Amino acid sequence: MNKTVRMMGRVFLFAVAMTAMLSSCIKEEALNAEADITGVSLGADSLLIREPEITNNEITIYANTRDSILAPQFTLTEGATIEPASGTKRQFFKRVPNPQKTDEYDGLPDSIDEATPQTYTVTSQDGAWKKTYTVRIANNATPADFHFDNIRYYMYDADYDGTDDPLFQIFYEKIGGQQVDWGSGNPGVMITLMANNPKPTDYPTSQADDGVEGKCAKLTTVSTGALGAMFGAPIAAGNIFLGSFSVNMGDMAASTHFGIPFFNTKPLSLTGYYKYQPGTTVTDKNMNPVSGAKDDFALYAVVFEVTKDVPWLDGTDTNKSSTKSPNIVLKAELTNRKATNEWTKFTIPFEPMNGKTFDYTKMIEGKYSIAIVASSSKDGAKFQGAVGSTLYIDEFHINYEAY
Repeated sequence: MNKTVRMMGRVFLFAVAMTAMLSSCIKEEALNAEADITGVSLGADSLLIREPEITNNEITIYANTRDSILAPQFTLTEGATIEPASGTKRQFFKRVPNPQKTDEYDGLPDSIDEATPQTYTVTSQDGAWKKTYTVRIANNATPADFHFDNIRYYMYDADYDGTDDPLFQIFYEKIGGQQVDWGSGNPGVMITLMANNPKPTDYPTSQADDGVEGKCAKLTTVSTGALGAMFGAPIAAGNIFLGSFSVNMGDMAASTHFGIPFFNTKPLSLTGYYKYQPGTTVTDKNMNPVSGAKDDFALYAVVFEVTKDVPWLDGTDTNKSSTKSPNIVLKAELTNRKATNEWTKFTIPFEPMNGKTFDYTKMIEGKYSIAIVASSSKDGAKFQGAVGSTLYIDEFHINYEAY
């Protein structure tokens, strides 16, 4: 049962309890029915290099450590218990040869940490509900290759019948057994599309057949309907990025948290393939046609310095902007974009930005993040674009500086 249903149940129980009190029948307060992990740390001398990502049943802990034996400490919902106990030492990775390294001088490390994710089971205070979390430590070299072949589904009890249904797809890559997730705007669109009972392939970001090799990613600009228009977000561009999405209904552009920890040599260029066709009519955030406008896509990558004020980049026009932030150190952007029905190869170099140079000391200390970003409408963060614009991408590769 999902958290929303449990909360409704708690409201119902509270109402029953109040009725009983008014009838002079004293009842004990209902025990908590939630079984969630709400926070995690690695002890007083924390090794965290940024806030952990906590989803419905997965946790990614970003840590700068070579110690594979770690003892995470968890914060739980009121009265809940966890097994194994918080603070238990467990092995989260082991050192293995780097499967991506094919050349002695290709700039990739010889070995990486192969993840050994650990599972934890949380039991609610009332003992009626259990939830199993998979916990991973992310401290690895950044992947060199991105194939878009791996997906899993976001599961949700949309019908409140106790049965979870697959709503949308989440892309992920594997490096030495460690999972690197792609973020997208699908979680935000889920709210506005749910009334239409969409299939996973109806979402702006989904997997498609006939990639350059195997599958590929399909990004499509869609209408979000009356509910989306009510929130000032009438369209949603298909987008995908290294990072995570945290729904902010007051500012959807701020929901995109671009960037994952970067541990590698200096990136030199990004290569890959794309196909693109723009939609017919570009509209603005009020759904008014933009005279003479033709939709275009976005595809770029940035390496940026993580600070307390800028833990990630996003789609806003602030100092966290993924295109204009002063924290950006390197940027690779596809500028010669075109509409095409054929797979088109690109190679874009990483160029220095803001007068900065790549600092290996900062990289080793975990102060850099990298984000690769693609969108079917380049102004989608401003809710301007053409419904139907579709971008396919596949087989990305980062070329790194040799040792």
